[in-house]
Amino acid sequence: MKKLLIIFLTIGLGAVLSGCGKNEVKSPEAKTQAGAYGEAKPVTRGEAARMLALCLYGYDEICSMEETAAFKDISREDSLYKYVNAVYTAGVMTGGGESFRPGDYLTVGEAEIIIDGADKSGRLSIAADDETAENPVSYYIWTQILSKMNEAGDFSDISIKETALLKTGQTGSDIEGYAVTSEGFFKTDGFLDNALEDSLAELLMKGDSIIGVLSVKSSEINLKSCLVLSVEDGDAVVFTEGVKKYWKCGVDIDEETPFGADLTVTEGEITALETFPTEKEGRIISVGDGLILFDDGYSYEIGENFKVYNTYEGVSCGGSEKLLSGENIKILFKYNKAVFALCSEKPDENIIRVALSSSDGSLIRKGVSLGADSEYTVGDGEFSQGEVIEINSQNKNKYFKGKLTSFEAKSGIIKIDGVEYEGKADILALEGGFCVVLETSLEYYLTGVVCAEMPSSYGSEALKAQALAARSYACNQMRERGAVSYGANVDDTKAYQVFDVNTICEESETAVKETEGEVIIYNGDVINACFYSTSCGIGANSGEVWGKDGIYPWITPEYLSSRIIGDINPDFSSEEKALEFFKGLDGKGLESAYPYYRWSVTASADDFSANVGKVESVEVLKRGEGGNVMEILIEGEEADETVTGEGSVRKILKNADIKCSDGSTAVLDCLPSSFFAVEVIDGTIYFYGGGYGHGVGMSQNGADALAALGYNYKEIIEYFYKGAEVGKV
Repeated sequence: MKKLLIIFLTIGLGAVLSGCGKNEVKSPEAKTQAGAYGEAKPVTRGEAARMLALCLYGYDEICSMEETAAFKDISREDSLYKYVNAVYTAGVMTGGGESFRPGDYLTVGEAEIIIDGADKSGRLSIAADDETAENPVSYYIWTQILSKMNEAGDFSDISIKETALLKTGQTGSDIEGYAVTSEGFFKTDGFLDNALEDSLAELLMKGDSIIGVLSVKSSEINLKSCLVLSVEDGDAVVFTEGVKKYWKCGVDIDEETPFGADLTVTEGEITALETFPTEKEGRIISVGDGLILFDDGYSYEIGENFKVYNTYEGVSCGGSEKLLSGENIKILFKYNKAVFALCSEKPDENIIRVALSSSDGSLIRKGVSLGADSEYTVGDGEFSQGEVIEINSQNKNKYFKGKLTSFEAKSGIIKIDGVEYEGKADILALEGGFCVVLETSLEYYLTGVVCAEMPSSYGSEALKAQALAARSYACNQMRERGAVSYGANVDDTKAYQVFDVNTICEESETAVKETEGEVIIYNGDVINACFYSTSCGIGANSGEVWGKDGIYPWITPEYLSSRIIGDINPDFSSEEKALEFFKGLDGKGLESAYPYYRWSVTASADDFSANVGKVESVEVLKRGEGGNVMEILIEGEEADETVTGEGSVRKILKNADIKCSDGSTAVLDCLPSSFFAVEVIDGTIYFYGGGYGHGVGMSQNGADALAALGYNYKEIIEYFYKGAEVGKV
């Protein structure tokens, strides 16, 4: 007779859960059937530890725990170790002396001990007699125990997700340790059976980690907007959710591959396929507010399951965030909404689209004047040399088709508001006015960047280093979509890098020409070559300057990591040492001749932007490896405020009256950098700092100083970007 393991939730209804008897252990079936999952599958102690650890802690917290567990039968290299260590550290699951027995089945008696230790509510208990105490607990029962403990309030942030499982992560090094589902990738460390693939499953989740499988809802899955790569002899290759799947094809297909379709897959066979009735091919101009604007001037709504596939370099998939301005693409529609996009042609990396700001710095202008010293066209209209037209909201329909008109001159030189540019332009009608986007060659663009970002009087090798940094930065931005809502890859402001045709000069043209096609490479990829004005003698880790999703620090690539700049020895071990560093170094350091190498600000209580009443004190709470302030506490009469992040830290003053090391002064709307220390004397707050800018990557004044010492541009690049080198792609 099967014994019963009974879990009582003492303040509610009890649940009766069938356990595995000693003689009832079964191997997993070849294909998982719909229903409760794992009733005949014993859970091992190691797997039970993994699931319990994820219920108790977040994955990152588990990985960062001090290693306190030391068992002879599980090494620190084992993927299970971090979970065993977590439950051992928590004191809710131990072993027998020197052994944890991760491969043994978890018994009913052991489960009782775990519940007693982990259930803080005291509302759960197990009733088991002497005969059941040594029985293995089934996988199903263990997930139910965890679910009941969650209901009792023992855990937090646990969720249940119903999704199609496509790959479990047990096979294929490309996704090892992850499961691929119809809702993305989730961590598993390989603890999901392959038999679960191609099933609709109910998952117990913590963050982006799968704790376990509660049930299999169906062996039929429905997948939206898939890319069918090939169909041959009844076998189909399909790319969906970032992976290739190989299924039998039980339906007739007339489409030429590759094509997009919604699929129904039943027990590993395509049993239904729906293609999309409407398609459009053309060039993407902009993407914003759920709309795609094509080069015909008309926009189209993006559907809920919209997916973008690229096939020119392998196969990749994403959402609307993958659409780039100027990219040629085919869009498929369902119910008049875009649901599928295919890009099979690599964008021209020698062409860049630049949103041009108006005289007041805005990217949206009320009107624009167009002209050329040769014949030119605006939309369908033809205009003669020297003729100038004005476009505004009153006459827009005369020149526009939909939301777009194009402007091109026979000579290749156009005039926008009287300024000459090389290339052609698109004018977009957006809310509030017009956005003008210059489409030009990358090399021409760079001639307008180099000396807008670095004085032409600087050494030629420094200017060439700037050209490389600017080209590498632009190449990365052309693969991103930060300005795509404006129909561009970048804009001409410091939000990207400043582009100003008025700064084009012989020096900038020479620097660009002598480095033509060269970029900065790290591990085979073009780097995101950040740069800034002046260092304080040390640079910052990018992840300690720019976090992600409010998390500091974030990931820092080696080439954007902190490094000492010049022959100094900074010490940030205490705030006293930091203050000494920023107050000192008179005449010392690679960039000591530049005004912002050291600076100071004297602030009164009314100078602060914080809403805390009269400011009484400022305290640095956290610094990065390079000494940059990451977190600061402002204490006021009425409240205290903690400020986090480089941009926010620099803006704690309404106006900063800066005194520079060369005796010059300036009034800025923020502190020059986040490299500073604070001193409070008799209620007056003094800031002593160094450098200008974010401090990540190449210091431009540092590059000039190195050029004066005889460094060539490649050596300058290698000096500032650790592990990177100059190359071509």
